[in-house]
Amino acid sequence: STYLVVICALNMFSVAFVNLLRPVESLSFHHVEGRWALISVSAAVPKYLEKMKLADSGSGVFANYTDSTKISFTRISSVSDSCQYMQTNVTLDGSGFSDPHLNISMTLIQSSCQDCIVVRLDKSPDQPLRLYLFSRRREVEANEMEEFKAQAECLSMSEHHVMDPTKELCPEQISRNPAASTEGQTA
Repeated sequence: STYLVVICALNMFSVAFVNLLRPVESLSFHHVEGRWALISVSAAVPKYLEKMKLADSGSGVFANYTDSTKISFTRISSVSDSCQYMQTNVTLDGSGFSDPHLNISMTLIQSSCQDCIVVRLDKSPDQPLRLYLFSRRREVEANEMEEFKAQAECLSMSEHHVMDPTKELCPEQISRNPAASTEGQTA
């Protein structure tokens, strides 16, 4: 397992070696199984954050694994009273997941938050795109949020968006109600 040690400016007067971006070791499906509320996101491209600001809430669900390495990841967001679902099949790979179809990798980063996961999304190892903070709770403590912000700053992602914890999360699964499936269809 490779440790990524980065130099981060802690303030104007000091620079320290901070191991804020160390990947989770020996990751298994059981580390991530279930539903996680999206707390905050940082992005390398500010345009992506503008898109995220349109969402009222967000969550992610890791489920439906076929073996110890194949996992279904569903991103769920509520935008203008409408729930949007995007399911991706990913492969467990070391300290994260890969999606060969989208050519991206997701690395889980260690966090002091016990019921959180920090997910680093990369196009390539040297091109971080986004950093996500998920939790089993709808809000995290101030020190946990500060740690996430510091991790984002280490990746040159100083801008971030915090989701509104008072907004309702969409249901975990799409409704199977026949009336609901015809909703929005035109004759």
